[in-house]
Parts: sequence; structure tokens; C-alpha cells
Amino acid sequence: MRFRPSAFAALVLLMPAMAFAQTAMTDHGHGQAMSAPRSAPGTTGTVNAVDAKAHTVNLSHGAIEALGWPAMTMDFGVGPAIDLASLKVGDRVAFTVAKTADGGYLIDSLKPAK
Repeated sequence: MRFRPSAFAALVLLMPAMAFAQTAMTDHGHGQAMSAPRSAPGTTGTVNAVDAKAHTVNLSHGAIEALGWPAMTMDFGVGPAIDLASLKVGDRVAFTVAKTADGGYLIDSLKPAK
């Protein structure tokens, strides 16, 4: 194999562009300037039951497309910062959920639906 200065020079000139392309392809928006933050998955629902002692609610809620969930009725744990004292059966609420360390979901924001 013969050394070709022109091929070597082309490779040296292309390396920075190749490195930039690789970085752009693998960054996936991790840089703040590259993407806006995603919002937490959530929807609206109707309160069916409130268990303040266990800090849970039962909701019939709309689909949560970000999680691939259809509309359904289910029990949710509620984050400790959320006050359940004013929540009552029949209330319409808007809420978001967060994934817990054990793989479950917990309501992390809850407010009256508009």
C-alpha cells in the first residue's frame, strides 16, 4: 500500500466534520439549546374516592397518550406535597404523573380542571 499525501490530507480535513456529525447524531437534544423540556404526562379525570390516610385517590381519567394508557379507572398514590383535604368525590381534576423508583406511577400535580 502506497502512502498518498492527498488522501491523508483529505482525511485530516474531514475528521472534524465527521466528529461533529457523530456528536449531532448522538446528542439527542441533551443540550439545553437543542430542545425544549418535555412536559409531564397527564390528563383530566373525575374523583371516585379519596383515601387521605393512605394518600391515594381513585380516578376515572382520560387517555394518557405519552404513556400509551387508554382512558380507565384506577387508584393512584399521590405525592406528599399534594393536599387531599379539599378533594371530594365527583370533582373534575387535571393531573400529571411521575414514574417512581419501583416502576409505578404517582400523581405529582393535581388541580381543579377547567
